[in-house]
Amino acid sequence: MKVNYPLKSTVELKEIKEALKPYGGRCAKIVEGTLEFQIKEEYQSNAYEFLKDKGFID
Repeated sequence: MKVNYPLKSTVELKEIKEALKPYGGRCAKIVEGTLEFQIKEEYQSNAYEFLKDKGFID
């Protein structure tokens, strides 16, 4: 499943890719201030909460 989240601020893509590894996130990229990546549906909500708690996304 492909997901898109607005980024809070400028972040290193490498840092986000490392953070998404435990959740099976892949092909992460930043497009016009939006984080875009693919993830298995069952991990989507956990990855979202993690990214939000870390302050990467709104």
